[in-house]
Amino acid sequence: MPAFFDYLRNITYYLLFAALVGLIAPTGKYKKFVSLVMGLVMLALLLQPIRDIVGNHIPVTQWFVGVMPQHSYGFTADDAYTTWRDTYLAAAFDSQLSTQLEGLLERNGITMHTASFEYTSDFSQITSITVQVSQRQQDSRRVPFIRIEPIQTQQQEAPEDPLITEVKNLVAGFYNLPGSHIYVEVLR
Repeated sequence: MPAFFDYLRNITYYLLFAALVGLIAPTGKYKKFVSLVMGLVMLALLLQPIRDIVGNHIPVTQWFVGVMPQHSYGFTADDAYTTWRDTYLAAAFDSQLSTQLEGLLERNGITMHTASFEYTSDFSQITSITVQVSQRQQDSRRVPFIRIEPIQTQQQEAPEDPLITEVKNLVAGFYNLPGSHIYVEVLR
């Protein structure tokens, strides 16, 4: 029971300290940082009983022991942690790239529907991008630019859709990626 009262006392002292820091902390951009740090310390204090029960010297990779069974083919807790970490990083990287690409295309009047990325295993380089786009509807108040095409006298290969060319040029310039590694599908 004394341990429980020590736990409550520590939380009480910390809350008083946090209130004092909140009063004297600078305002503006540092206020959020101070709040974040104070919240993380509070979280550590609240989780202290769990940490004491589990033990203080357990490496992060051992958290997955029991979650992933040991198999004869050598899949260990370290492998489980690595798989989890790489999956999390890939999802975060995909999300960041999708948001970035959507903003780039939106600024240029193009609507992005889907995008998929391929990159190296260490996330240092994008190897290819596949994107589905459509032209944003024109504003009815804008006067369209009239373009007159010359008459074609010989049968020539059909030119690439100008929207595909524009998207490839935008993405290639932004991500420093060759156009041959960018795949664009226009949705109508």
